[in-house]
Amino acid sequence: RHATPTSEDPDPPAAGAGVWEPGAAPAVGLRMPGIRPLALSTASQFRPNGPSPLTSDEYTDDFEQVAALGSDDSTARRPAQTTQALFWTDHDLRQWNDAMLALAAARGLDRRDTARMLALAHVAGGEAMIACFDAKYFYWFWRPYQAIPRAGDDGNAATDPDFTWLPLRPTPNFPEYPSAHACHTSAMATALEGFFGKDRVSISIDSRITNTVRTYPRLHEVVKDVDRARVLAGFHFRNSDQEGATLGRKVATYIIGRRFLPR
Repeated sequence: RHATPTSEDPDPPAAGAGVWEPGAAPAVGLRMPGIRPLALSTASQFRPNGPSPLTSDEYTDDFEQVAALGSDDSTARRPAQTTQALFWTDHDLRQWNDAMLALAAARGLDRRDTARMLALAHVAGGEAMIACFDAKYFYWFWRPYQAIPRAGDDGNAATDPDFTWLPLRPTPNFPEYPSAHACHTSAMATALEGFFGKDRVSISIDSRITNTVRTYPRLHEVVKDVDRARVLAGFHFRNSDQEGATLGRKVATYIIGRRFLPR
């Protein structure tokens, strides 16, 4: 384990199996762990336990899944799954803002309640991202595009390297664990559940990447969709999405209970 970085001193671990390396491009999000949270006590308050060990069965299963479904030339990924993956490569803050404004109009919320809903969701989402990047730069876990070609070095006889493997789209340049999209999505969904007092709230979200709209009958169906999409895009191992979703839910639940008490 390594100290939380700052933009001046990222303190990366030594290169090796399981360690994310930024390459020639600058690493993104190095300032995030040092941001003072508005609601959490510390950025590390809900830090997860870490990625799956490289020799574990869970890592092997996740490795095989993303290798098969997340590559740019996958024959296992169905066309609908490719659309799902690309849908969530749009800017998710824009997607959520548009969706929440439409939701407020559909629910007949006045200005005060709309402002409260947006504040709750964005405080939860923002705090979840701070917590998420604290964990990312604590564990420095490698991405599938690094792990799959270098599988011969991971000490796991069940993972086979593929030196030509590439993800469906270029991978964001920061560590893999946990999934930032999962952290943010889960926090937003949990915040909205807290605001409306129930999960059964229909919400429609659009993507300018695919020019499609996806409608979810329950808020946490969005979380499940994102978790699957990040594997299908080749960006994340399944465990990282699950852990990110758990982190986002913990952060939002804490904020709902401590900072946004019912009126």
